[in-house]
Amino acid sequence: MGALPERTIEYNGFITEARRWSSFRHRPDDIFICTPPKCGTTWTQAICAMLVFGRADIEVQPGNISPWLDANFMPEAAVNAMLEAQTHRRYLKTHTPLDGIPYFPECQYLAVFRDPRDAYFSMANHLVNMNLPPDAPPVPRRAETFEEWASEPWMPGQAQQLSLSFVLHHLVTFWNYRHLPNIHLFHYSDLKRDLAGGVRAMAKAVGVKLDESTIAAIADAAQFQNMRAKAPKFAPGAGTGVWKSETNFFDKARQGEWRERISERDSAAYQAMIAKTLSPDCAAWLENGDALRG
Repeated sequence: MGALPERTIEYNGFITEARRWSSFRHRPDDIFICTPPKCGTTWTQAICAMLVFGRADIEVQPGNISPWLDANFMPEAAVNAMLEAQTHRRYLKTHTPLDGIPYFPECQYLAVFRDPRDAYFSMANHLVNMNLPPDAPPVPRRAETFEEWASEPWMPGQAQQLSLSFVLHHLVTFWNYRHLPNIHLFHYSDLKRDLAGGVRAMAKAVGVKLDESTIAAIADAAQFQNMRAKAPKFAPGAGTGVWKSETNFFDKARQGEWRERISERDSAAYQAMIAKTLSPDCAAWLENGDALRG
């Protein structure tokens, strides 16, 4: 681990093209939202939009002006042109670990994580709800492949690797640099417990000052049920036909559902990968956030 993060791996996959980072021109106040899939990306995008525009009643679609930068959904030139034309502070999304994206000391990185077992079952709904193209890889039967997901080794450079090992590697790349002033770790469970506190912490992280009434209004607007009720505004890619149901993009946001759905063998595979990859304090944080600290 060096003094500062370095981009040492190119992540490519069915959706992701690492070369897109080469043509991206950053601005000093850019905000990067960095998460494994199904760990609070859309939630954080919505909060960032409200922070950037300074109010809860935003008129924009947060996900549509905050592109998944290294994804191939739009032509590379079109994405860069859209970003160059934006006059507001930009906030951008990626699912790539820190060792696969550029690091700019003057920019802010919001890294959001969730208990991987909850994210696993959330992904099941996500895949079923997508209108996948004919050449897409087959959708795995998530509830029946937990042990495989938990046991599959990390494959360097594989972007769309739906595995526990990828999530853990993603976390480690940020965890090792959490001491840096522009690397900010957030946890899904902490946001669920105290969303106003999470909004306040994100505002501080990105240097936005808002009064408490605005913080409270943003927290209320970003509640799960309110975002689900306004799915055409908040679902990423809303209006493009990527989802069978934009409302169902917002599934349940439940925690701990995995306890009823995995076997002892599944759990053993999960625990073995956790012990192999994470330190005890990192593992405790990944599963609980800061709850254990009171």
